[in-house]
Amino acid sequence: MDESARIVKNRAIKERGEETRARHASMRPVVIEMKLDLKCLNKTEQEKLWHYFTQCRWLCNYLISLDADAFKSFNPKTRDITSLDKDGNPVERQLTMPAKFIQSVYSSLKQDMASLAAKKSRTGKKNGKLKFRSGYNAIELNQYGNTHWICHTDEGDKNGKYRNTVHIAGIKRPIRVFGMEQIPKDAEFANAKLVKRPSGIYLMLTCYIPESKGKSEAEKKPSIGLDFGIKTTITTSEGEKFDITVREPERLKGLQKKLARQKKDSRGWYDTRQLIRREYEKLANRRRAKANQAYHDITKGRKLIVIQDENIRGWHKGLFGRQVQNSALGTLKSKLVSNPNVLVIDRFFPSTKKCPQCGAINEGITLSDRIFTCGCGYSEDRDVKAAKTLLLAGEHIMSCTLAERKCTPEERKSAFDTSYEIWKHFARRPEKGKSPEAPSSKHQRRME
Repeated sequence: MDESARIVKNRAIKERGEETRARHASMRPVVIEMKLDLKCLNKTEQEKLWHYFTQCRWLCNYLISLDADAFKSFNPKTRDITSLDKDGNPVERQLTMPAKFIQSVYSSLKQDMASLAAKKSRTGKKNGKLKFRSGYNAIELNQYGNTHWICHTDEGDKNGKYRNTVHIAGIKRPIRVFGMEQIPKDAEFANAKLVKRPSGIYLMLTCYIPESKGKSEAEKKPSIGLDFGIKTTITTSEGEKFDITVREPERLKGLQKKLARQKKDSRGWYDTRQLIRREYEKLANRRRAKANQAYHDITKGRKLIVIQDENIRGWHKGLFGRQVQNSALGTLKSKLVSNPNVLVIDRFFPSTKKCPQCGAINEGITLSDRIFTCGCGYSEDRDVKAAKTLLLAGEHIMSCTLAERKCTPEERKSAFDTSYEIWKHFARRPEKGKSPEAPSSKHQRRME
């Protein structure tokens, strides 16, 4: 190909890419997780697919060991590299994986280094450097039609031979996948990722679907407050309670005892360790499923959800480490904080001690008192009362933040609003160098 033909080809590729990005800008991205059925491959092809992850680890560690000039001048067409074994001895390696995989490893390292440089320029502190990897568990497939392509249910030959399969670069035979029915019919396929897990190899496929698809008129529900706890993980201001705790199964405990009795680095020791990894993967999936279900039930149709910035990491280090570890509180909290309809109240707000009716603070309440009682006659379950107090504090913040109600007359305020203003004014933070200020949140900053 001469120079003029190459320029014309590159220009056409660039124009098609711009058209695709413009079309995807008005669509909604969805990631579909599908498991590869490796039983349809022979032993040589299975070993070749698994060996791709090992070669990516070799290449990644080789690139990290290079100096700056050698890294910049690295040629993605390189096939012969020198890496170090576990004892630190240099070993000559030969890469047999597709060139696109080499380019993806090289590009990901360049992005990591650029991120470290940007963080250093932003903070002015040393960030260290990239460390060698003991494993490589994700391979980027960044070009649909070249690194991978999908044969959907409606496609294939007349006999349906290649339906519900995926083609991976370097593997001639199509691979059957589980979970193809999750893909919408009008979806556009984009990049993907091969992920290695203890239970097998998964394909994380990114699809683009129309913005209106999958969205329905949700039922409008009133605002709600959430209280996090140990015994009852989630309690709402409406009195509903969610238990998102999943305990470790007895099989996992038995496998850990078996591993402790076996000789380290033996064949049985490695087999037992692999079984333990599978059990931990199943346990993490169950906890994630519970957190996702609770998140959907809580946020669906809500315009305002108020939570408190609880120190869950401190709970885990304290007396309730096992209970917190068995629950999915951290996962649920991170999902709620990223929701634009969630308002986060300050960590030191006395939601447990403050009365939602008169605003008085009960300093004598202890952890064993499960019923909150106030001098004004108010009495209710401790967790439900805390959730209602958080909801009232969130509604007060929103009413004072809105432009049309920023100068609310004093006579409009309730007893709780007045007590909240007093606490906000006289509150003192334990952290050094912080002045008293109102509770902050993403939602509040957005409204201002």
